[in-house]
Amino acid sequence: MSTVGSRLKRLREENGYSQRQLAEYLEIDQSNLSKIENDKRKLNLTLLDKILYLYNCTPDYLLGKTDEYKKQKIAFKSGKDIDLEVIAKINQLTYHLSVLRREDEGNNAVQRPKLNINLKRKFGLDEYCPIDIFNLLPQKIPNLTIVWFPMKRSVSGCCFKDETDSIILVNSSHSKGRQNFTLAHELYHLLDDDENFFICSDGFKDEIEKKADEFASNFLMSDLALNDFIESNNIVDWTIGDIVKCEQLFQLDHNDLIRRLYNNGLIDESQLAEFSFNIVDKAANLGYDTSLYEPTTGEREYYSVGHLIPLSNNAYFSKIISKGRKKDILLDIFRDDIAYS
Repeated sequence: MSTVGSRLKRLREENGYSQRQLAEYLEIDQSNLSKIENDKRKLNLTLLDKILYLYNCTPDYLLGKTDEYKKQKIAFKSGKDIDLEVIAKINQLTYHLSVLRREDEGNNAVQRPKLNINLKRKFGLDEYCPIDIFNLLPQKIPNLTIVWFPMKRSVSGCCFKDETDSIILVNSSHSKGRQNFTLAHELYHLLDDDENFFICSDGFKDEIEKKADEFASNFLMSDLALNDFIESNNIVDWTIGDIVKCEQLFQLDHNDLIRRLYNNGLIDESQLAEFSFNIVDKAANLGYDTSLYEPTTGEREYYSVGHLIPLSNNAYFSKIISKGRKKDILLDIFRDDIAYS
């Protein structure tokens, strides 16, 4: 059997992580990580837990007591600047789901909506009205849980899906408009027949990501809605006032809107540059609330909604899990407000 240090090093290299990335995730100096990998320093329980969730493996595997990985290795697509906290959180939540589903007789595959032109109609939406996507998705996507917490600036969010459950993680350090875009973007991945795990970051723009971006932009405001807005407001040459009014109405990400207008030939390059800066001050001076352009703070910076909450409560009342396990699950999805009730 291999040593703890050598196994940890092999896991890191197999997953393509640098020592710097792993040390940052573990919140230790890189020199200390090097000592652990060379068996000159032992793992404490805190580090052990973080590593187990990152690699989704058992303690016996990491400690070299067995060569069986046992837990599911989740395949994912990501950009180069990945956030290991995000990977660990997904592994943590999928583990909780596996425990809750283990004795759930109703653990049947769900039927998610089809990703096609009729999606909005199936959701009961028309092409012209703004969408409250935060409240829409938990109602329309079966067994969905959405979790918000701060991530690296370059990471917008991620999603996970299997036959029964789905999870979306959203970067709460991004603006509310960007979070709306992220939710719509991740919706594409949930309904698309591709990998079960995506981390969406600035450094990763393959064809699927481009399609997800295009879907998100059009889902939040269709071309019909955009044209109707232009006609209703008699817009010939877009001003910053028109742009702020539009993004406030549809709760859009500012950068996505002006880039879309530019790509559609509705503003030129000089306008794109002009509209790119100081949007918070510009919106405030036009008399608008600026929360659309700001990150989530306060109690909603770490938060969650969705199916994992009632699932854990039902499992507790059915004596599938203990009260302590239920509390741990709720704390892991940042619902301290109900974890102790």
